[in-house]
Amino acid sequence: MAGYVDLFVYGTLKRGFANHRAFCAQAVRIRPAFIAGSLHDLPVGYPAVQISDRSILLRSGRDPSCDAGRQRRFRGLAPPAPEAAQGLVHGEWIRLPDPARTLPRVDALEGVRPDGRGEYRRALVPAWTAEGPAALWVYWMPRLPPGARDLPDGTWPARL
Repeated sequence: MAGYVDLFVYGTLKRGFANHRAFCAQAVRIRPAFIAGSLHDLPVGYPAVQISDRSILLRSGRDPSCDAGRQRRFRGLAPPAPEAAQGLVHGEWIRLPDPARTLPRVDALEGVRPDGRGEYRRALVPAWTAEGPAALWVYWMPRLPPGARDLPDGTWPARL
């Protein structure tokens, strides 16, 4: 069992936003990162990412604490640079300790369900950081609700 889990966050879990303190205060690492995908501002006040199936290295399993261990298999793998046609989503790489306790709480916040019918899904994707490439779990939305607004610069909240 891994002693930590690495997430890519792009919305309310980032430092300074509504859910960071409650869910990420125990973070042992927070660094800037980006992934390939598209970012959208939802009418409910938080964002959603959409990613390509080609970007998914691993889909979440039924046991979040085991997923942290499965993530380790991808350490050291150098993903290719994102394709020029893909957008980039800017966020943070957050390392949380005690995945058996912390990851299920974040999954619940994001509405991830073991049957795959929740609002968000969790997948392991390539990410790029100042320290090099990494494989990070991201919460992504397969279907956007009406009124979702594209954020072409890949940053939430939108820069006006």
